[in-house]
Amino acid sequence: MQALKHPARFLTILAIVLSAALLGNSGMAAAAANPLLCFDGTTDTANGQTGGVTYGGHCTLNATGTGATLDNSVPVGSGDYSGVNFATSSLSGKPLSQVTDLSFTYTGVATAGSPRISLPIDTNGDGTTDFYAFIGAFYCNNGAGLVDPMNDTTCTIFYTGGPVAGEPNWATFVADHPGWSVSDSVPFIIADDPGLWTVDNVHLGPTTTTGNDKKDACKNGGWATMTRTDGSSFKNQGDCIQWVNTGK
Repeated sequence: MQALKHPARFLTILAIVLSAALLGNSGMAAAAANPLLCFDGTTDTANGQTGGVTYGGHCTLNATGTGATLDNSVPVGSGDYSGVNFATSSLSGKPLSQVTDLSFTYTGVATAGSPRISLPIDTNGDGTTDFYAFIGAFYCNNGAGLVDPMNDTTCTIFYTGGPVAGEPNWATFVADHPGWSVSDSVPFIIADDPGLWTVDNVHLGPTTTTGNDKKDACKNGGWATMTRTDGSSFKNQGDCIQWVNTGK
């Protein structure tokens, strides 16, 4: 089983991804207090986050903020990558048995490692990431461009750094590791092979927000990057907050 083609390279990319997640190097998705963010090798290289190594790969959010284009089609370095994550994770600290919302749709030809969900695993309850579990499109054989390990029993769960190489499906993964949970790091979707994909309908845990969260998202210029559910824009911060309060 080869769910990850370049594990050593991935460890380097992982450090970069976590930095990108904390910095939030992408715009806010429409009307969301916890937006979907892009990260990629080009941006991280330009921001000096790659330790002097040059990487390529481009991530571009779609208009609705629900997914992105992951473009690694023009080779730049030996570890080009692109991906998406949410600013914060609602899964942090949850046992695997309580993880019920991991999925995405995609277009493009899946490779042995791309695109894939990378889920941070904590084996001892201290909040730190001991290793990542990978759920790749190549190993989810529903035939409809969907990665949905909760409902597709063909989705192999691969992990490196654990006691064995992986599990045949999510149910077995959960049953075999009742003491494991999601760490405090953010889950993400990444592509680090040459290719071009779109990912959409990205679910990396529940993304519901409170009214106060949405009000805060209107502030500090956030209203200018947000839209109502009908796609209309706000005139100013007060207009945005009024919509949150009244729906008008």
